[in-house]
Amino acid sequence: MAYAKWVGGLLLAALLLSRPQAAALGAAQAMARWYATVAPSLFPFLTLLPLLTGEMAANIYDRLLGRAMDRMFGLRGAAAPAVVVGMIAGTPAGAVAARQAAAGSGMNRGQLHRLAAAMAGFSPAFLIGGIGAGMLDSARSGWMLWIAQALTQLTMLLLLRGAWRGRSQSVFPLHRDSGEAPVRAAALILLGICGYMALFGSVAWALGTYLGQGPSNLLLCLMDVPSGAALVAEMTLSVKQRLILLSGLCGFGGLCVIAQGLGALRGCGMKWPEYLLLRVLAAAISAAYMALMLELPQRSTLDWAGAVCANPLATAGMAASMMALPVLCKWRKSIS
Repeated sequence: MAYAKWVGGLLLAALLLSRPQAAALGAAQAMARWYATVAPSLFPFLTLLPLLTGEMAANIYDRLLGRAMDRMFGLRGAAAPAVVVGMIAGTPAGAVAARQAAAGSGMNRGQLHRLAAAMAGFSPAFLIGGIGAGMLDSARSGWMLWIAQALTQLTMLLLLRGAWRGRSQSVFPLHRDSGEAPVRAAALILLGICGYMALFGSVAWALGTYLGQGPSNLLLCLMDVPSGAALVAEMTLSVKQRLILLSGLCGFGGLCVIAQGLGALRGCGMKWPEYLLLRVLAAAISAAYMALMLELPQRSTLDWAGAVCANPLATAGMAASMMALPVLCKWRKSIS
């Protein structure tokens, strides 16, 4: 295995050196997307991770949601913060939150793997603002993408309820300096995401110079979802076809996001093949949910919901309300 990694590293280095201009352009474009969409939407949630996954929050969620989480998903109530973060912040924040919650509540590796694999995804800010309003000129389409993703995440939690029961080893938290400030920790995670995006962007563009336009576009979709989503949005397809393709693409996540999720789970025994297969399953489920929603009657309720979530203030307010649950419960207990 060590030799395989070494050979792979040599091949990638040779590829990047053989096409330096394409590699540099791919890295630059990936970093530009990170700067414009990923960093602004993800940074606030990363700074709040200690509050959302700390001991106090875990205890409150366990008391409030422990029974429901156990009956529905076979997880402790302490897993609820990771579910919330995964739905509103995406990957790798959801995987980081899952690991911190598991380490703090005594969940084993099997439960961590189920939680992290199911909650992979993208933030509503990226789906609604980046893809919906930015690429498709329709915030409502972005809202539908987020609905399909949320339904897929919950479905994955149900499907994986009995998986990996034999993985009973303890989970250790990510190595961090105990005195490290949350803002600094969040910034370091964001810089890591930028590095992943730049690496996969440069590799995709360098490989694309050796392939035709069709294979090159397919490779870009599989490696980097933001770039792939832009390509799908420009295709001469019907609106329904593009939304189904985009929903499946976002369900898969791309190799860049998969690498980020596995990076947050390093040392916990999660393997590439099984995680990759689960992302393929999530892509199929997400595309199916989108196809189903497109066949449903277009009711005014969905239009209203799309209009509300297209408003950044409304979206931020709903996210803050979901995350503030532990604090509100603690305050209510202190005055009772």
